[in-house]
Amino acid sequence: MTKHTLQYPIEINGSTVSSVTIRRPKGGDMVVIGDDVAHLMRFYASNARASQEINNAQVAAELSGSEPDFEKIASKMTPPDSRVYSAMVAIVGRLTGIGEAAEELDVADLQDIAARALNTGEAPGRGAATNGDEQ
Repeated sequence: MTKHTLQYPIEINGSTVSSVTIRRPKGGDMVVIGDDVAHLMRFYASNARASQEINNAQVAAELSGSEPDFEKIASKMTPPDSRVYSAMVAIVGRLTGIGEAAEELDVADLQDIAARALNTGEAPGRGAATNGDEQ
């Protein structure tokens, strides 16, 4: 579990919430939020590729003494749409236990928590099963 301190605390049922705990997803969670996770990961992957292209173009331009066409490269960036934010709300609500109150989070907190929530499943040894015998 990972604790996240909110930059912008929210009120849930009359109480101020200033931090949330992000837990690792379980199988049942993935049944509920699996499509949201897939959508958000595709969004992040698409923009990571475009960001890498921007970095590569900048290095190539510095080496050649020219100017990169940032406008052309930036056009490959995928802006977040309501489906991306819906996925963030679903993932954050489920994995922090705040449910629909995730809709009240400031976008900065929502984005940070969603990104961290996707990383909670990337623990070393993930997917390994043992029966007590050496494998």
